[in-house]
This record gives sequence, C-alpha cells and structure tokens, in this order.
Amino acid sequence: MAGGRQSQKLCLRQARQAATVTHISSLPDDILLQIFLRLPSLATLVRAACTCPAWRRAVASSPAFRSRFGALHPAPLVGFFTGDKHNGLPDFAAAHGRFDKDVLAVLRGGDFDLTSLIMEECDDHVPLQWRVLDCRDGYLLMKNSITDQLATVNPLARQGPDYIDMPPKSDISAEQRGKLFSLDPHLLSSDEDPMSFRLVWLFHDAFRVRAVVFASDTWDWHVLPWTEVTARMPPLQQEEEEDDDDRAEWLQHGTQANGLVHLPFTYLDLVLTLDTKTMEFSVWELPPPLCSTPRSLVVGETKDGTPCIVRASGFSITVWMRRGGADENWEYFKDSLFYNEEPELLGHVCRTTDMTLMNGFVYLVTTESILSLCLKTWNLDKLFPCSYGGEIYPSFMAWPPSLVGNYGSFANCSSATQDGDSISSKP
Repeated sequence: MAGGRQSQKLCLRQARQAATVTHISSLPDDILLQIFLRLPSLATLVRAACTCPAWRRAVASSPAFRSRFGALHPAPLVGFFTGDKHNGLPDFAAAHGRFDKDVLAVLRGGDFDLTSLIMEECDDHVPLQWRVLDCRDGYLLMKNSITDQLATVNPLARQGPDYIDMPPKSDISAEQRGKLFSLDPHLLSSDEDPMSFRLVWLFHDAFRVRAVVFASDTWDWHVLPWTEVTARMPPLQQEEEEDDDDRAEWLQHGTQANGLVHLPFTYLDLVLTLDTKTMEFSVWELPPPLCSTPRSLVVGETKDGTPCIVRASGFSITVWMRRGGADENWEYFKDSLFYNEEPELLGHVCRTTDMTLMNGFVYLVTTESILSLCLKTWNLDKLFPCSYGGEIYPSFMAWPPSLVGNYGSFANCSSATQDGDSISSKP
C-alpha cells in the first residue's frame, strides 16, 4: 500500500511539473520578434522562423517587423547574373567569401542555373535566347529576342517563370515624331505584396518621352501619353533636328533607385528623372565638373537614401552627393585615390555598362576582376578574381513570399496551423 501511494504522489508531482513547463513555441510574439531582430542575416531569420508554425506566423503577420529587420540587416548579396553568348541563358556566379552557412543553404536550394526556362522550353525549335534586363529583390526580368517575350523568374521560388507579352507597338508609336527609340524596362517590386510587381518601360522620339507600365495584378500594359521635354533642344531647332540620325537617340539607358529612374542625356549635361510613384518627369543639371562626361556616370543612392552620382574613368572613381533634397546643389564627396595604388591588380573600367550602383554599393567590372565599393565605408573588395565580357546584375536574397502573411497557401492555412497542423520548413 505504501508503495502504491508513493507511486501516486510521484505521478501527481510529474503532472504538476509538466503543467508549469512553457514550450518555446509559446513565447509571446513581441518577445519573439525582438529576439529575431538580433539575428545576423535574412537567411538566418528564414531558417529560425520556419522552425515551427507559430514562429513563422509571427514573422509573416508583422509588416512592421519586416520593415525594421530590413533596415537593420540589408539583404545579402548572393552573386551576379551576366549574359552568356554560348547557350543563350544568363550565367550566375556566386559572390566569393561572403556567405554564412544559411546563405549557402539558400544557394543550394535555388535554381540559379535557370533550369525552369529549359523545362518550359523543351521544344528544340524554341531557342533559348534570354537576355537579362533587370534584377531586383530576387527577381530577374528577361527578354527573349527570338520569341519576342518577357519573363520574370525568382530562382528561389518553386514555380516556373511568368511569361509576359510585349507591349502593343501600335499604341506606343501612335503620334510619334521622328524615330522611336526603346529604353530597357525597369522592374519595380512591392514590399507589401511579394507577388506583386510593375514594369516601367520608357520610349522616346525626337523630343518627347512616353512610359508604358505593366501591372501584375491586372496582367496588362497601360500606355501613358507623350510628355514633351523642352530641355531636349532649343524650340527653333526641333523641326530641323527631328530627323538627324546622329543625334536622334538623345537619352541613355537609365538606372533605378528608390522608385526613381534616372536617364542621362546623350549630348547635354542633363538627366531626365521619372518618379514611378507619380509617373511625372523632371530634368536636372549635372554638377559642372561632370558635364563633359555624361556617358561615364551612373545615378543612384546610398544606403540611407541620399542621391549620388558615381563616375568611373580609367583607374579612378569619383562620387558626388545631394544631401538636402532635390532643391540642393550637388556636392563633391570623395575620390578613390586608393584605386590608383594597385591598378595592375584591379584593372580599369572600360565602359559605363561595366558599372552598377545598388543598395549603397558600386559594382565594377574591370579588365581584371569584379569589385565592390561601399559608399559608406569606402572599402573596396574584390569579389571575383576574373572579369566578364558583359553587363552584370547583382542578385540579392529577397524577403521570401513564404514569410508574408497574405501570400498563397500560408495565408489560407493560417487558421489550420493554429490548431497544430504543420507547415513546410522550406522558405
């Protein structure tokens, strides 16, 4: 009898202890998110958040956390896409020496060889002539020059590419004056909805510009009216220069930063800027020291959003900034004197197309290597010991759709997971 009572007491004690134990998955969301803010990278956050449904739900349901984490931990650079003249698909090169184990896991799980395009186009009669036009927030925008199609691809997603028909040429060329020129389209993603995006494609004739916008929510193109650019040429010369073949292509291909598309003039010391939120154009003057070299510069912004101009010439890099907003003058910031110390090791920049400005970094393709220059610390890093013969497109790890509460099956099964159903731990 004594042994039976002791056994009962032991069972009751164990039951009381079990009732007071708090499982780690039951942490309050506010405490959990504060802990997650201290994780070192986005890749580490994805791995941690997918440990259990409750943690994943806490991250996915908080846009404020997503914004704070992105401000504290910039998306890691995973590599570069570049054109390949041999098989018609872009090459991918992983950035050397910059990965933790979680980023490496992301690379191993992604389709950076773009085999989804090969699977989609298994017909031998359909050539794989895909050229990269833009790379933003983990997505590639590409064009097939043979089939006259566009495609968006996310190498980390488990789905095939989305194909987009070209915009209607007849609507674009309507009422054109002189020759019509096409500039590369720009991919604009949405922080609120990872599956939503826009394409903004610019065209110009003799002295006007026109924007054509594709929206993923309607899957349709919208052709905006022509906008005259009075700074293009003096009014009295407009009719005379309209058919001048040598000067007809008066805008260069642009760069995108913080929703603004900047396009330098080819023959004038001016830059045309499109605000993609308001779809309004503006024109501003280059700083006088840069006026003689409009073709050797790119316009963008630093990590904190400060507008900047970067010029690369031979073995030197010069940066100008405008700290006080659009009404302030451009100020000289810094010259890359250190770049002159080892020119035989670093090489020199040959063309403007060999330079990309993104997320506060300047990426340069030189004759010897690919370099990155941080505009905040002014550190120059060699990313690759070899060079490439074409444009490069930096690819960053984007916030995965699986960690956004309004995305697909995760949103639909949110209530089910609260009852203990499992969710795949893959991002």
